[in-house]
Amino acid sequence: MKTNTRMLFQIALRNVKRHRNRTLITAIVLTVGIAVYIMFQSMLAGMDRITIDAAIDYDNSSVSLRSKEYEAHAATQPLEYGLQDTKSIAASLPGMLPAGSAWTERTRFFAQISNWTDETSALAVAVKPGTDSEVFKTAGEVKEGRWGKAGEAVLGADLAKDLRVKVGDSVVISASLPDSTLNAIDLAVGGIADLPLSSLSRQAVYLTWQDAERLVGAPLPVTEIDIRLPTVPKLESLVANADAVGAKIEASDSGVAPVSISKAMGDYLAMRNMKSKFAYILVVIVLLISSVGIFNTILMSMYSRIKEIGVLAAYGLEPKQIKRLFSLEGLMIGVIGGIGGLILGAIFVWWLTAYGISFSGMFGSLDLGSLPKYLTLKGEWNGATFAQGFIFGVLVSWLASLMPARKASRIEVTEALRFV
Repeated sequence: MKTNTRMLFQIALRNVKRHRNRTLITAIVLTVGIAVYIMFQSMLAGMDRITIDAAIDYDNSSVSLRSKEYEAHAATQPLEYGLQDTKSIAASLPGMLPAGSAWTERTRFFAQISNWTDETSALAVAVKPGTDSEVFKTAGEVKEGRWGKAGEAVLGADLAKDLRVKVGDSVVISASLPDSTLNAIDLAVGGIADLPLSSLSRQAVYLTWQDAERLVGAPLPVTEIDIRLPTVPKLESLVANADAVGAKIEASDSGVAPVSISKAMGDYLAMRNMKSKFAYILVVIVLLISSVGIFNTILMSMYSRIKEIGVLAAYGLEPKQIKRLFSLEGLMIGVIGGIGGLILGAIFVWWLTAYGISFSGMFGSLDLGSLPKYLTLKGEWNGATFAQGFIFGVLVSWLASLMPARKASRIEVTEALRFV
């Protein structure tokens, strides 16, 4: 009997419709599995983007230019290894950066801060208020007081809380100079910044350039030139752009050590692969559960249609065609579940991108490391994830149907016709 693929497809479609309850239940399990995978991957991508954006906005910038000596001793924030000829470096940047970029000079050093009664360690950051606001969003987080006035310091909210100081109070900031002498200045608390990063909120104290020079001496060494590149939608593109700019600057000036966001956040970005593997494990488990349902659906369909198989075989349908028929049924269930998974997954991702899940205040004073304290987790659209979910679903359905299909193709005509 000559049977073309179109006829087999029509028979398979009729059988899928005929056993619609079993088909629907199996497809729903598959739909949920694919949708969960899409949503989980979207949430992970959103978490990565929020984390990297927070690092760029408040701490590392897209690319931070430092001297190679400073980078080799960065853990101690050494003032003696500042950048050389910063004017020449700044003059060369417009020709090497994409349009819309901005940069500013900063100097970081370890200090002690006291409320005249208690004292604690702090990370002092000397800023130039005008240009700093073009690169970092720190100024926008000053909820009390003001930003960037000479004679005043801006403290992280948790640091101010630990010291029990408020706007207008006086604090003493002391630091070791490169020649190992100690100096201290008295400043008013000009502002309190509720910074998203716990490490900065607990340690950071921001000084104007003039006050930092009073503290550690003039001219103040520039320990870094921080560059902000234009924002792009995809995290991979953002990281790649920062790496490309860093490599370009390093090639033009052998004395500069560019630290792109991928290097500054290297440990976190390395964890992305682990999280993605976990997501794959999750979807594999769900799809394996779905495959059991598909296997059961096809197998029960086979046993309920032994007479039909015998009649088709008697009319000349070859074993390989019977096998193809049942495989097509499994494939159809996979397509139905896959389409449902894409639709449900798209709804989940739309909701995540539009509204997100707010964790603000949920973790209290818990240090979340690289994650911002006031976390509103939003998703990201990723066409590759949708394609992967659909392909996984269809492939698993097809594979789950192979064994029942093979079993159906081996049924003898005489045995099948005894059920007629």
